[in-house]
Amino acid sequence: MKRIVSALLLAVGAPLLAADPYVGYIYPSGIRPGTTNRFVVGGQFLWGVKEMHFSSSGLHVLDIEHVPNFAPPTGMQRKHLVRWLNGIAAGKPEEPPLPKDPHLDEWRSNTWWTALNTLDAGKLAIVEYDLHVPRNPLQATPSLRQLLLVTIAADTNAPAGRRSFSVCNGNGISAPRPFTVSPAPRAEEPLYVPPHRPQPEPRRADVRTGEVVLDGQVLPGSTDTFLLRLAAGRRYAFSVTARELQPYIGDAVPGFFNAVITLRDSLGNTVAVADDDARFRPDPKLEYVPPSEGEYRLEIHDVLYRGRADFVYAISVGDAAPEEIPAGDGVVDSPGKVSSKAFTIDSPGPRVLEVTARRKGSPLDAVLTLRKAGGGPVLAQWDDVTNTVFTGTIPQGECDPIGTYDFKEAGRYVAEITDRTGHGGKEYVWWLDIRRPTPDFEVFSTRSTLPLRAGQPLKIDFRLCRKDGFDGAVKIEFPPDVRASGAIVSSGVDRVTASLLYIGRRPLGPQPVQLFASAEIGGRTVRHPVIPCDEYEQAFAWKHLVPAVSFLLRGQPGAGGKPKRPPKARDANPTGKKRRQAGS
Repeated sequence: MKRIVSALLLAVGAPLLAADPYVGYIYPSGIRPGTTNRFVVGGQFLWGVKEMHFSSSGLHVLDIEHVPNFAPPTGMQRKHLVRWLNGIAAGKPEEPPLPKDPHLDEWRSNTWWTALNTLDAGKLAIVEYDLHVPRNPLQATPSLRQLLLVTIAADTNAPAGRRSFSVCNGNGISAPRPFTVSPAPRAEEPLYVPPHRPQPEPRRADVRTGEVVLDGQVLPGSTDTFLLRLAAGRRYAFSVTARELQPYIGDAVPGFFNAVITLRDSLGNTVAVADDDARFRPDPKLEYVPPSEGEYRLEIHDVLYRGRADFVYAISVGDAAPEEIPAGDGVVDSPGKVSSKAFTIDSPGPRVLEVTARRKGSPLDAVLTLRKAGGGPVLAQWDDVTNTVFTGTIPQGECDPIGTYDFKEAGRYVAEITDRTGHGGKEYVWWLDIRRPTPDFEVFSTRSTLPLRAGQPLKIDFRLCRKDGFDGAVKIEFPPDVRASGAIVSSGVDRVTASLLYIGRRPLGPQPVQLFASAEIGGRTVRHPVIPCDEYEQAFAWKHLVPAVSFLLRGQPGAGGKPKRPPKARDANPTGKKRRQAGS
């Protein structure tokens, strides 16, 4: 379906400027080096945004424009606007005469409505979508109501790959969102056209010799379609990036866009379907070798036919690369198989046994069983690990078992690895680490952006993951221009809320910074970087931390006088639609 998102913006006022801006999505999701494009950024508290910060060089923001709030027009006003838009589409841009409406003075004001014949195609599509798509308050998403139109240019030598961006208003910085740079040409789905006018055909792309990236968004109940000319005998890969762009959605179930792609031939016959990547990631990937050259139809929709503005996707179409499977310590190479590794314990005492599989991309959901060499009873068995911190766009660390066993005697032992679900294959590889307990820790933040003002404390949570029995205190360290209170995680505690205050005399940033955490372990100081993350909720319930490239610090000094010291924080014990591209 061709579409554009309605721009139902929140009323602008002083309270909005006091909050951090929130970015729900950017569409399209990336850019090609050496090109310039206009992007739609949807979110909340975006009024006042004038800056965009990228995590690496090569990208330049040329313009940021705020889409005005569209209040519901009166009945006669809507008819007048639709009549004018129909004239523009027919090549008659002049505004038609105003109707003899006795309530003319009650018409709603909007800067775009009074100048429709000066708007480009992308902006007109935004206006038409708002006028023609019914407003459903039950499906309203306040966190996506505001829109920015951002023009971005990419250098010809801009490095390809994933990076992130944040937007800044007068007081805050948004949490980072992913943005990609890809050398492949990009094709975007057509702009929204009202249903009473001829609909545009699906976007076409010739992929007989090269590759292409297809950009789009999915609305409730819709299926997006692209027409691709493919060569005979070439093995193609169709790879969707969707959840990686928006891994967790707080107010939708299951809390992410679960895409399905279908490839059909010129007769409409289904030739391939995928609803995941054949491992454990929900973003689908399929491979196909066309028997003959021709035009094929690629379709994408949500598995439950849901949709909303932040159901943004990019589909990469090109040569299928051979799968590279790393060599592990072992592999569960067939369903139900028991894979094992024998090892020697040279002296009695505790040892930590840790399996790594999902954390390196293996689909194995491992179960670890310990026995004496030569058979015998089970000495210990470990399955999923319940960590105090769940990180990543798709948390998988809990699938890798880890346990400590106190060996009573030296000798030969066997670690057996099985898949909990009974699956197996050549890609079900695993690694086993056996070591003496080494107390250690990791520290994660619950936000990666630090917009600080003198005299206005900013609260930030830190989560501590203790390893191998470490139970000491951990101190969080900050840059010299930042004063912190409550930044010590006490013994026996795994989280703390600190208060930060900017004490610098000059404006700073936004700029990337690194925080550190230190502790005394075994008579020595152990110091680790704090892992910058942002906390997101999934499906009204689960909290997850998504790692960021770095912390982003912005410091603004006060008007004068000595900054107030923030109150000391206490340690806390653990508790166990659719928006469319506005421009071609």
